[in-house]
This record gives sequence, C-alpha cells and structure tokens, in this order.
Amino acid sequence: MCDVPNDILKATEAPPDVIFPFLESILTVMAEVVGITAAAVQFLDVAARLTMTLSRVYGEFQHMPRKVKAIAEELTEFTRLIHFLNSDIQAPNTGAASTLNGALSPSSIALATGLLGRCIIEAQHMEDLLRPLVPKTSDTAIKRGWRTVVGPRKENEILDTWMRLQGHKINLSLWYHRETLILLRDKGCDQFYG
Repeated sequence: MCDVPNDILKATEAPPDVIFPFLESILTVMAEVVGITAAAVQFLDVAARLTMTLSRVYGEFQHMPRKVKAIAEELTEFTRLIHFLNSDIQAPNTGAASTLNGALSPSSIALATGLLGRCIIEAQHMEDLLRPLVPKTSDTAIKRGWRTVVGPRKENEILDTWMRLQGHKINLSLWYHRETLILLRDKGCDQFYG
C-alpha cells in the first residue's frame, strides 16, 4: 500500500480553489530542489575543469608555493561534499530521516542555491586566473619558475579567490550539517532524542 500524506488526501477532497494553490506550493518546492541539483551539477562541472587546469599548471612550474599546490587536494574534498549533498537531495525518501529530499524549506533551498552560485562564480574566476598559465602546445618543455611568470600580485589574487571559495565551502558544509540535524530531529529519530 502506498503511504499518502494526509494533506494530499485532504486536498483531493477539496474544491479546485484549494487544490491548485496546494499543488502549486508542492511544485514550487520541487522546482527549487531541482535548482539546488542544477547548481550542484554546474559546480561539479566547473570544478572538473578547474582541476584539469590546475594539473596542467602544476606540471608546468617548478618551485610552486605549497599553498597553491594544496588547492587541488582541497578542491577534491570540496567536490566530495557537493556529491554527498547532491545525492542526499536526490535520494528517494525511504522513511524517517533517510534523505533531505522533501525535507527542505523554501528559504533553506534558496540559501543553498545562493551558496552554490557563489561557489560557481569563484571557481570560474579561479579557472580564469589559472588558464593563461597553462602552456601552449608550441611552448618548450622547460619548467618555468612560478615567481618569474606569475608574480606576487597574481599569486595573491589566486590565493584570495581560493580563500573566498573555501569560505563558501564552509558555509555550505554548515548548512548541510544543520539541515541534516533538523531532519534527524523532525523526522522521527527518537533514538537520538530520547
């Protein structure tokens, strides 16, 4: 037997002027969840391009600063977070506290979508900063010195962009953990909340 929420059963017995606003609110929340998913997929696409650009840049330079080298590893961790978030939002609802799918409020969805949007902007900016450093096919195979080509000003811009992206990652991680805790609290996990 299919478990149908009482609100839906009541809505099927209601007149059209009650049913349509109810269905419209459901469709609005579903569309907003699709917005989070679309933003997550777009970020993963930008992050994949950024990762490829980073790997090509790393192979080009000698004496690259440790902070710049760490970006690729941290970007991998960031993409894992986005994969977890995306799979949790898309997962089918199989019972109490099983997924964030259907459990997010419109304001929470808007917050997550905004955070992902800022992540996309910063990751694209980072790729734009690094792309000119990728060697052309006509360039020689001699490794160039990082400071000679990049300079302190551009290096600082790269690191500042990465720090902003890290800040958005932290905010998104906090949002995800908060929503998960709310889900656990509100969806019947009595074993955790005696």
